[in-house]
Amino acid sequence: MTSRAAELCVTTSDGIVAAWNAVATRSSPIAVIVVAWVVLAVPLVFFRGFNSDEGLTVSIARTALENGDWLNQHTFNVRWIDSPRLLAWIIAAISEPFGHVSQITARLPIVCFLLFGCLLIYFLLRKVGAGVAAALFGTALFLACPLVMRAYVMITADMPLAVLLFFAFVLWWSGCEKGSISVSRWLAIGLVLAIAGLLKGPQLMAYFVLGVGVFVLASRSWRQIFGLVLAGLIGAIPLAAWYAAIYTPGDEAQWSVFMRVQPRIIFSGPLTASVRLLGDTLPAALFAAVYLVARGFRGRAGAPPAFVAALACYAFIAAPLILFWPGGSAPRYYFPMVLPLCVFGGLGYDALAPRRPEIVAPLLLLTAGLLVYALGYSVASPLLPMRFRPTQIEAARIAGLVQAAPGPIYRTGDTALNVLPYVPGRILNASLNQLGTLPGPAWMVLPAGEAEALLARRPDKLHAVMAFGEAQQWRLLRLDP
Repeated sequence: MTSRAAELCVTTSDGIVAAWNAVATRSSPIAVIVVAWVVLAVPLVFFRGFNSDEGLTVSIARTALENGDWLNQHTFNVRWIDSPRLLAWIIAAISEPFGHVSQITARLPIVCFLLFGCLLIYFLLRKVGAGVAAALFGTALFLACPLVMRAYVMITADMPLAVLLFFAFVLWWSGCEKGSISVSRWLAIGLVLAIAGLLKGPQLMAYFVLGVGVFVLASRSWRQIFGLVLAGLIGAIPLAAWYAAIYTPGDEAQWSVFMRVQPRIIFSGPLTASVRLLGDTLPAALFAAVYLVARGFRGRAGAPPAFVAALACYAFIAAPLILFWPGGSAPRYYFPMVLPLCVFGGLGYDALAPRRPEIVAPLLLLTAGLLVYALGYSVASPLLPMRFRPTQIEAARIAGLVQAAPGPIYRTGDTALNVLPYVPGRILNASLNQLGTLPGPAWMVLPAGEAEALLARRPDKLHAVMAFGEAQQWRLLRLDP
C-alpha cells in the first residue's frame, strides 16, 4: 500500500506540474500576466473604498491641489513633514486635469506599479535562464503573496517603493552580468533610487545599498564601488534637498519618530514579526527556502551562482536590521524582500519540477488556491457595496447633508481619515477647545466621546446628525448660526 500510495502521489504530482506547464506555454506569457492583473486587481480600483492608511496620502494629494503648495505637505490645514510623499504628488498630478482627487486617480498609480512588478519578475527570470512556466510561476507567487494581495490597489508607498528598488537591482544586475557597469547605468540606478527615496524617506533604500554593497565587497568587484557611491549620492540629493527646503526648528523630533529612532508606537518584536512575515509571504518564502537549501548555492541550478548570491544579498542583508530596529517592525517593512523571494520561487520551479514534482505540486496548489481567493474578492467587489465601499457611501451621505446646509467641516486629530477625503468642501483640523467657541454655521466630525463632551457644552446650537464608521465610532455634528 505504501508503495502504491507513493506511486499515486508521484503520478498526481506529475499531472499537476504538467497541467501548469501546459497552461503556461499555451498563450502569450505577457498576455497571461496582463489578463491576471486585470481580473485580480483592476476591479478594485473602482469598487474598493479607502481604508487603512490610505486617507493620509489622499488627503495630502487633495490639499496640494486645493492650496497649491505641493512641497510643504499638509493634510487639510495640518503640516505633515514626516517624509516626502511622492505618491501623493503623483496622485495630485494625475488628478489635476479633473480638478479633484477621485478613488480612480488615487489608485491608478498603485495598480500600475503592481503590473510593473509582475513584469520585472517575469523578465528577470527569463533573463537568467528560467523557462516560461517557471517565470510565470514566479509572477503567480507575487500575485498570490498575502502581503501583495492586501496591497493590490492600496494607496500607500510600500508596493511602489518595493518595485522601484527591485527595478534598481534589475538595472544593476543587467550591467553586472556583462562584466562592467557604465556610468550612464549608474546614473539611471541613482535616479531610480532618488524616486524610491522620495516615496517614503531614506530607510528602506538600505535593501539596495546594503545588499548590493555587501555583494560588491564579497565578490571583490572594486570597480563598482565608485558607481555604487555615485548612485547613492544621486539618490540622496533630492531627499536632502526636500528636507532642507521644508525644515523649521523642531522638525527633528517628528523625523526621529517617523524613522523609529525614538518610536512612539511599539510594533512586533523579532520573534512575532518573523512568524507574521512568514505567513504574509507564503508560498513564495517557502519555495524560496526549499530552493536555496536544496540547490541554490550548489551551482547546479540554471541561474548563474553569482546571480543567486547577489539576489540573496539584496533580499536578506537589510532584513535583520529592520527586524531588530527600535520599536519593532511590521510586515510591510519587508515588502522589498517579496519580489526576490518570488524570483527564487521561479528558479525553484525550474530546478525541482522535473525531479521532485511531489514538492512542487502542493505549492502550485497553494498558489492557485490563493489566486482563486483573490479572484473571488475581486469579483465580489462590485456586488457587496457595504463590504467594499462603506467609507465612500458614508462620505456621500455627509456630502449630501453639507450641501443642503453649507458650512466648513471641522475635525480633531485623524478622525474619519478615510471618509473625509471623499467629501468636497473646506475641511479643517481644530482642537476641542477651539470647537467650543467656534461660530456657526459649521459641521464637526468627532470621535463619539469628544462629540458627547462638546454637545454637553453647547446644547443650544450644537446637535448630533449621524453616527458613522465601521464601529459607529464617529459623530457628525451640526453647529447652527
